[in-house]
Parts: sequence; C-alpha cells; structure tokens
Amino acid sequence: MKKLFALGALACAPLAAGAIPPLILLSLDAFRWDYSARHPAETSQLRQLGREGAVTRALIPVFPTNTFPNHYSIVTGLYPAHHGIINNHFFDPGRGRYFHYNQPDASHDSHWWGGEPIWVTALKQGGQSACWFWPGSEAEISGRRPTLWRPYDPAMPFDQRLDELLAWLSHPAGPGAMVATFYLEETNSVGHKFGPDSPEIATAIKVADDRIGQLTTRLRAAGVEANLVIVSDHGMTPISAERVLILDQYLDLANVQVDFDGPVAGLRPLRGDASAIVRALASLPHAKAYLTEDLPARLHHGAHACSPPIWIVPDEGWEIFPRRAGNRTPLHLNQADHGYDPAFESMRGIFIAHGPSFKSRVTIEPVENIHIYNLLCAALGLTPAPNDGDDRLVRAMLR
Repeated sequence: MKKLFALGALACAPLAAGAIPPLILLSLDAFRWDYSARHPAETSQLRQLGREGAVTRALIPVFPTNTFPNHYSIVTGLYPAHHGIINNHFFDPGRGRYFHYNQPDASHDSHWWGGEPIWVTALKQGGQSACWFWPGSEAEISGRRPTLWRPYDPAMPFDQRLDELLAWLSHPAGPGAMVATFYLEETNSVGHKFGPDSPEIATAIKVADDRIGQLTTRLRAAGVEANLVIVSDHGMTPISAERVLILDQYLDLANVQVDFDGPVAGLRPLRGDASAIVRALASLPHAKAYLTEDLPARLHHGAHACSPPIWIVPDEGWEIFPRRAGNRTPLHLNQADHGYDPAFESMRGIFIAHGPSFKSRVTIEPVENIHIYNLLCAALGLTPAPNDGDDRLVRAMLR
C-alpha cells in the first residue's frame, strides 16, 4: 500500500548538542556535467555551492546510463549486476516477469531490490531516514522501509515537497543519523523533449537552480545546519529519427525475446543459441552486439539472473528498436536520450558535497557514482554495507 508515514506519528526531539548533521541527498535527474558551465547565468546557486564545497569535474554513471540503475547504485554503492536493477526495463526468467520502472508493482516488490540503500543502513544503526521520490524507497528492503517515504507523484508541487522535508529536518525523531533523499525531475523531462542544447533546457536548469536556492534559504531560516550532496544520475545526448536501427532488418524476431530496447537493447534467444545470434548481428551498423560475458569489463555488467544473454550497445545518439516499437510516434517527438556507454562525456552527471562535514574548495577528477555511498556513510557516522566502491571520496572530501 502506498503510504506516507505522518510526521505527527514521530516522537519528535531536538538534535543533541554535537550531533552529526543531517544529510540531504538531492538528485537533479539528467543534469549534465557541463550544464553549469554552459549556463552560468542560470546556475548561480549550484556554482556557489560548488565553489564553497567539494566537487568532482564530472560524475560517471553506471551502465546502462538510465535512471533506475543509477539512482540505486548511488545509494547502495553497487553496480547493477550486484544490486539487481539492471535497467529501467528488464525480464526475470526465473519468475517469468518483467520489471518496468513506471509500474507501481515493480517499485513496491522487494524481490527486485538487492543490496542495502543508505536509508536502510541508517535505520539498522539506530538512525532515521526519509525519502521523497527515490527509486527503491517504496519497497521493503531487508525488512525495512524509510521512517518517512513518499510514492512517486510528479504532480506534487515542489513547495509541498519542500515543506515536508523541512518539517522532518526541523523535528528529527530522536538521536542518530538522519538522511533524506530528494528528487527533482525537470531537467530530464525537458531534456528528452527539447534536447540538451535547447532554450527550453536552459529554462529548466534555472528552475532547478532556483529550487536549490529555496532549499538552502529555508534551511538557514529554520536553523538547520545540514550536509547537502547534489548528484545527477546521468546526462543527455541528442537523437533523431534518422539514427534509428530497426532490429527486424538484421534478425528474425521470431527467434528472440526483446527484453529492452532503445539506447541499449537486450535479447534472449527463443530458438538457436546466443552465439549464433551475435554472429548474425556482426553486420549491424552503428552498434555492437555482445554476449553478456563478452561485454567490456569496464561496464561491470557480469552475469546476473536477469541479465539477457545478448546486449546490443549502439553508438552515441543511435537507438535500436523492433519495427513495432521503431514506428512509435513518441520516439520521433523526443530530441534526446540517455542509456549509452558511460564513456561518452554526454552521459556524465554532477556531484557537489557542501556542508559542515565536507572540505571547502576541493575539486577532483571524474569518479564513478558507486563511491558515493561510502561518503554518505562516513558523513553520517555509519558503517557501510558491503559494496563495490572505495574510500576515495571520503579521503578527498570529508573533513
């Protein structure tokens, strides 16, 4: 059942003197690594936080560079092959079921969500946690849910989200680590529709920046000294109807199940073996087909129970669809997409750490987002669960 745990149900008490500051993890969906430099007039808040805090020159997403696998890697420190959310859409052959990120059943079903997200780590160690619109936060994971959580509702006004966040931070429920996740979606939806070079994305960037300004202003007014970690899950690159591969032209689709398609495709043989299908796709232009075990090691996508035996990885800006999907009007209406190889700079996001627990005026080279979880744990005084990251951000950024 979708439920927001009421603030009134919490046993409110002020933070004890010297307590660890609360931490807000804020995601700007699809906020590309270079947006601030390209739009300085629209990003005054972000640039100030970056100047005063600790930043990476870019944040490298996991593969595929889509919303759900990356948001969940950020909060678990795990690659998708280890936490289980291998894409926005995928198939579980063991259960004969699909995961679709935009279907509530998937968000609520604990079966899909492996690893230990930061909000569960906090709860296990006596802390509190709250989630406003973060993938995985609607499911019970390791037998626990966040102290406070909201099912995703893009129609909820920003002011209401902010009011709830500030109410929770201003009235923490007892001692212990407090972590809140917060999510803003505008740069993703606008980026898809109009592209990363459009006037419309500049307006969306300004909206996101203004909202960060509102957040920091409200925190100061409430006397809440919080750590703020701002991330994005991936970037965005232009696409066009002229750069679409129709899978039917290269393969008899009666022989395969298409688990997912678009900027990356996954195929599951129904007849024949996977190696023969990969050989049949050797002439595929602007893309390369791999057996799962032959994917480049840097993609960290080893075997998982839900991983399709065949992956097709298109060149930047190219997409691949079966004919029935390739003729969809929405594809032709979109001007940009993500999901591509994280080696493309256009897929990279941002990372800013600002607050009393972080060093000032530190800039480091691009890092993978799997290292963020350990930094969050260190800032909150928590012992991290096993993960794929290391302590490079802790050493570089924590006071």
